[in-house]
Amino acid sequence: MFQPKITIITCTYNSAKTLRETLDSVKRQTFRNFEHLFIDGGSTDGTLAIIKEYYEQPALLVGKDKGLYDAFNKGLHNATGEIVGFLHSDDIFYDEQALERIAQAFKNEIDYYCSKMIIFDEELRKSFAVLGAKPHRQTLRDQLYSSTYFAHPTYYCTKEIIKRIGDFDLSYKIAADIDWLYRLEKTTDNFYFDDQPLIKFRGDGGTSAGNYFRGLREEFAIRFKAEGLSMSLLTVYAYHYFRRLIRYCLEVFKLNSVIAICRKIILFGRRSK
Repeated sequence: MFQPKITIITCTYNSAKTLRETLDSVKRQTFRNFEHLFIDGGSTDGTLAIIKEYYEQPALLVGKDKGLYDAFNKGLHNATGEIVGFLHSDDIFYDEQALERIAQAFKNEIDYYCSKMIIFDEELRKSFAVLGAKPHRQTLRDQLYSSTYFAHPTYYCTKEIIKRIGDFDLSYKIAADIDWLYRLEKTTDNFYFDDQPLIKFRGDGGTSAGNYFRGLREEFAIRFKAEGLSMSLLTVYAYHYFRRLIRYCLEVFKLNSVIAICRKIILFGRRSK
């Protein structure tokens, strides 16, 4: 039976509020040949004690880092599995067969696996968005739904392809994962896309406008470097700037119910596609 070792990297920093749900979703997996590697930035809220509740001798690195993407790089450098991916400390696997599907996909000697993730509210009760499409297949409609449409927590790659791609670029503070995934796509076409969702992604209650706009600027720079300038690229980012400005105004005037209705309409449109 094909049993590759999978390394799941979870980066933590004062993650006690949500970490148990994340670890429970790992504990329920039917596929058991995995390493769960934790990169902790110096938590003081009981995060480390929770990790040790679930793992008697956890694969755990503790120390200050230069931000999330530096922690990602530490995880990549210390992973021992043949297949490596990330599970955020506030997200969970979609079901008990998530790792099983990843392992089975690599029977075909692919370089990476990717899938969909469902975005939920903070309580993981109500879903309001879906991300994930085949690499190189994002239509203009997809990009108007999400500027890059990557579902980066669903990507699991071989150690060999990770060595070829290199580290996350720390010059990008918000969109280094987008840059990394563009480099992955340029490196190889040998992938498997799974239509079954892999991750339940916990929404953060609303990314600040400043960070959102900075993220869009970084994404635009990454895509401009990768693709060159085009009318469709300008259209996508002009649209997302305008959409975020509208949302910001609705939040200022406490019209969050309008945002919730728009999310339901958009999600229904994606599911009926």
